Amino acid sequence: MTRSLSAALPATLIAASAFFASPVYAGPDCGEDCAKACCAQKQACADDCAKACCVDLTNLIPDLTMPELQIGATAPKLHLAQFIKGDSVEQFEKGRTYVVEFWATWCGPCVKAFPHLSELQKKLHEDVTFMGVNVWDTEKGESQAQRIERVSEFVGEQGDKMSYTVAIEDGNKMAKTWLKPAGQNGIPAAFIINGEGKVAWIGHPMNMDKPLEQIVAGEYDIEAGAKELRNQIVAQAGFRAFAMGIMSPDEAEAKKAYTLGRALAAQTFSDNAMYLNALAWPVLDNDRITHRDYKFAKDLAYKAAELTEWNDAGVLDTYALAQYKTGDVAGAIKTQTKAVELTPEDERGREEMVERLEMFKAEG
Repeated sequence: MTRSLSAALPATLIAASAFFASPVYAGPDCGEDCAKACCAQKQACADDCAKACCVDLTNLIPDLTMPELQIGATAPKLHLAQFIKGDSVEQFEKGRTYVVEFWATWCGPCVKAFPHLSELQKKLHEDVTFMGVNVWDTEKGESQAQRIERVSEFVGEQGDKMSYTVAIEDGNKMAKTWLKPAGQNGIPAAFIINGEGKVAWIGHPMNMDKPLEQIVAGEYDIEAGAKELRNQIVAQAGFRAFAMGIMSPDEAEAKKAYTLGRALAAQTFSDNAMYLNALAWPVLDNDRITHRDYKFAKDLAYKAAELTEWNDAGVLDTYALAQYKTGDVAGAIKTQTKAVELTPEDERGREEMVERLEMFKAEG
């Protein structure tokens, strides 16, 4: 059950494109018909909802900056101190596809991705070269030579789990010239370089199977991929801006954040119950929020409940609290009762749900 914005946005999720739909900017012709398609409840749409379907999200996010290195750009040069496994790669050969994947010994998700990368290398070895580049992995007081020795030993212990080329960056040059310009603040992160030496895809290595196969087959739409990545970046930045904005003590700033939240709900997260629920919950429960828009929370929780066919206990818990906060105590009791019934007795959070139900009943 998602109870907070922070819980809904772990680093690994940020990198996963499957969680983000492409925003639809309807433009100046957006009207009632368009609004009905994305507003939270099946009723005539209020102005704020209709506007949310049409507004360009980029105009609502303060200080939004797009990464310098984007899909379609020429791949940066390789800055590698040493290859410790597999064939060396000095430069990207024309006509061949490369996967440059960034990892570290301390990164659990990176280690979990090793076997998958090895399987893909085995499957696509005729067309693709996989290269794992060790970054952000220098221990305090450690020299480059000591780092190479330590990481080499680690790689050796992985055996067949790492059946592809592995290298160590030169100092921190790969992180500075690849990850930072691409706005990649976490690892694992993978870049697919196509046969023309262009960055064709950026994301989590566990999500690259389909685009990689399309790139190898010459069927990948690089312009569409670039647009999708830009949309993800906007959505992520918007989610963070909303989380900060609704906690502003300034009413005007908080109102701007709710406008952004409605736009995110209408355009980007309209089919994602988890994110709709995550947008709604803190409005109802976060003690740091001064200005609360309970209707906003209720609308989003309602849509999330519809998407989950009224069978997700966490979503129902949110919607019940929204009903209670907007004066529908009887509705809150009914919804919360079902939420409790759907939650196993030993599940974490059930006790709080029961307490809220009792609170509703005491005022019902």
